[in-house]
Amino acid sequence: MQLKIFKYFAIFLTIVFFSNYSLADSKIDQAVNQTTDFLKSVSKRGLTKNQTAEFLNNYAITLKDERTDGEVTYIFNRENYKRYKDGLVISEDGWRYSKLGALRVFNGDIKLTWKIKIGKENIIVIKPKFQPIGKEYKFSYQLKNLFLDKIQ
Repeated sequence: MQLKIFKYFAIFLTIVFFSNYSLADSKIDQAVNQTTDFLKSVSKRGLTKNQTAEFLNNYAITLKDERTDGEVTYIFNRENYKRYKDGLVISEDGWRYSKLGALRVFNGDIKLTWKIKIGKENIIVIKPKFQPIGKEYKFSYQLKNLFLDKIQ
């Protein structure tokens, strides 16, 4: 009788061990995939300071930011930027480059750091000053002159 109980217990332990092993294995695979995805996203480089300056001088950027205005277009000038919606200026504020060459955009007293990534999918990573990770926004762009001609 004790031998039968011991056999059943051994079979039960074997089943539990192998089922947990496969579950742990899938969790390890999932963690490796998440880490790989994270490293790929970190390794995508944005524009350098000079490339960003050239891009902002020549192009209007259209995106849906988290201000409550929906999709807006940014036009950057030497010292400030203007946000357009339906051809009208809805706001205007300053911008500059940080000491490390990052694009710093001001929204009143809020400082936002922008990192522009152009590729198959155009993305701007917008990060508030005291947060370690920014949020990605898809954007489109067109020549600044064409945009300004359209709204006049």
